[in-house]
Amino acid sequence: MEDENGQIIEGHSISAGLDYPGVGPEHAYLKDSGRAQYVSITDDEALEAFHTLTRVEGILPALESSHAVAYGIKLAQDLGKDKNIIINLSGRGDKDIHTIAEIEGIEF
Repeated sequence: MEDENGQIIEGHSISAGLDYPGVGPEHAYLKDSGRAQYVSITDDEALEAFHTLTRVEGILPALESSHAVAYGIKLAQDLGKDKNIIINLSGRGDKDIHTIAEIEGIEF
């Protein structure tokens, strides 16, 4: 997330809590040392994960957490049924209902 001059560029996410360039020396160190892996999830993948968790478990995840759920779904396909994945949901999805409704063309 940097330009050709090494300057941080603006990020974008459907989630207001992830719509910033979250970069710093700590993240660079953790990545370089192999202690952290950073992946990206698209807005569409996060929305699909939001709907999946809501439909299957009855839980409205925040859009920030929906990104983690989306990656968990991808990861589960590679790991197989004998493995467990733990995802921490931090936040409530009811705060994002208006954002989701607007994107999907739903009026209240």
